Amino acid sequence: MVRIEAGFWIVLGLMVLLFPVRFLLGVVLAAFIHEMGHILAIWLTGGRIRSIQLHAFGARIEAAPMEPGRGTVCALAGPAAGALTVLAWRWFPELAAAGLLQTGFNLLPVYPLDGGRAVRNICC
Repeated sequence: MVRIEAGFWIVLGLMVLLFPVRFLLGVVLAAFIHEMGHILAIWLTGGRIRSIQLHAFGARIEAAPMEPGRGTVCALAGPAAGALTVLAWRWFPELAAAGLLQTGFNLLPVYPLDGGRAVRNICC
């Protein structure tokens, strides 16, 4: 089930008003690539997605419980996919910059960011 909260639409609307289209497309596409990295990893490790929520500050994918090793792989798959956007630098620098910025931010070891989820899976 995909649930889109009102805050998502508000932030998206503000971004449309404030930023150039090419920049906005880069940010949205980078976020999509990041989340697809998580989804692909969950599927490839045999996990099951319960819900996807889009909110003002990003997305949250709720998966069925999995062991820590698989959880760590799935947590880091989003930033890994986002880091791959650097390959588009020559043709779409906005995408590459947004992907790298999002990757760096999400790797911070602060829960519930991806880096914090990975640390939590490894340590606890």
